[in-house]
This record gives sequence, C-alpha cells and structure tokens, in this order.
Amino acid sequence: MHIAIDDTYGPLAHGTSRYVTGRRRTQVGVLFEDNQVDYIREQMRGCLSLIQESTGEKPDEFHFVEIYNRKGPWARTKEGLNLQLFEAFADIYRSYRWLVLVQTVDKRTLRDLKGFDRADLGRLLVLEGLSPNDFSHLALGLLCLRIRIRFKSTNEPLTLLLDEGLGKAGQPFGAKLFKNYTSIVEGRFASSKSEELLQIADFLAFCINRNTHLALKDERTEIDLWFLELFASMRINSPDLSPFIAKPNFSANDLDEFHRLNRALRGIDDQSA
Repeated sequence: MHIAIDDTYGPLAHGTSRYVTGRRRTQVGVLFEDNQVDYIREQMRGCLSLIQESTGEKPDEFHFVEIYNRKGPWARTKEGLNLQLFEAFADIYRSYRWLVLVQTVDKRTLRDLKGFDRADLGRLLVLEGLSPNDFSHLALGLLCLRIRIRFKSTNEPLTLLLDEGLGKAGQPFGAKLFKNYTSIVEGRFASSKSEELLQIADFLAFCINRNTHLALKDERTEIDLWFLELFASMRINSPDLSPFIAKPNFSANDLDEFHRLNRALRGIDDQSA
C-alpha cells in the first residue's frame, strides 16, 4: 500500500465556531493500491503535459491552492480553467474513491483523547525529528499510529510519502512510529513536483480545508456554493468525514449543532469542546 500524506490548515481568525478553531492542524492521508501507483503517476504526468501544451504555461505540478486562486503559473491561464481542473480531479476521484484518512489536532482534540499516552507519542515524535508541541506534528503522529493499527492484522508492506516541509525531500521517516510493525515500512519526505501521488493528496487536503472554511462563512458567493456542491458530489471515502445536510444559507451555529450531536453520538463529553 502506498500512502501519500499532506498537511493543511486554516487562518487563525476563523469565525465564531465553538468546535472548528483556527489553531487546528490537519494531516490527510490518501491510500493507493500498489498495482495502481505506476499508472496513476503516468496519467498525472500526462495531464500536466496536456495543460502545458494547451496553455503555453509551464506549471511543474498541480498545486491546488495556486490553481484555485489563479496564482503563480496559473495566473495567466484563461478564466474558468481553474474551476474546470477542480471538476476534472473530482471526476477522477469519483472513479477511484481512494480511502482518505483525516487527522485533525487542536486543544479540543487533546482533551478528547482521554487515557491516551501523549508523552509516549511525544517521545516517538522527537526521535523522528518532530516536535510534540506542534499540532501539525501531533496530527501526523496520530495519523501514523492509526495507519499502523489499521494494517497490523494484514501485515501489509507500506510506503509512506510525506510532502516536504516537515522534512527535506529524501529524508527518511517512520522508523520509530512504526517500530512494532512487523512488515516492511518505507517512509520518506518527497517533493510534490516529483511525486504525483502527493499532488492528489494536495487536491483532497485542499478540498477538505476549503469546505470547512466555506462552512464557517457568514455569506457565500455562487462560486462558494458551487464548490460545496462539488465537494459533496465526490462522496469522499473516509471514516473521518460525516455527511452534513443543510440549506444553502446554513450558519456556523448550524455546523456547531451538527458537531455537538455527532460528539454526543460518539459518547464524547461536550464539556471538552
């Protein structure tokens, strides 16, 4: 199994939600069957070549925050191409529906994890060159522990690909966090420019984060509503995303009520919110 992991986060000033905080940090892992990987990489390279030929621009990767905001090499492309690319990648995802694991950490998350040995995780993070006080690093550590638990029974070899930033491209990762995993684990940081699987993880991480941001807005534009509908249509295959059915003019209060009920169903004490 190949697992591409990318991080995402929102602005610190992030509305009035009681549950969705600006300090949260999220790691998104996308799982690919080994026999799909070469084909996916080839097709992604082909898509990028087609864009380069049709636009005359030379983007060296699909980086979706730049695409959505028409920044960098995408600034000179024709208006609307950015949204067409999102529709195209949404279609690709609907065809494959890769499993997506989402791990978010903020102060509330740490309070929710009653009985969890955070100190032990912190020691492992330090050995991996990460900080136990950084929410993004903690989210990565928790995501890796979940992956280890998920595949423990199958003993499947794992290849972890992490977007560079927390580590330099080529730097190994995971030996300590997967120390009790009996099969082969090869983990490394990589540049998304040279690893197409990370570009797909970037797409899904951006979509998840953008959906959250738009859910907290007081007023939404037509493009905002289009994006929310596109996101819903993908039906992302994830145990960590719950369907939220609402009217177009729903508020942050409506979202908070959804969170409150969802937490109650899972037996989480709302006082820790």
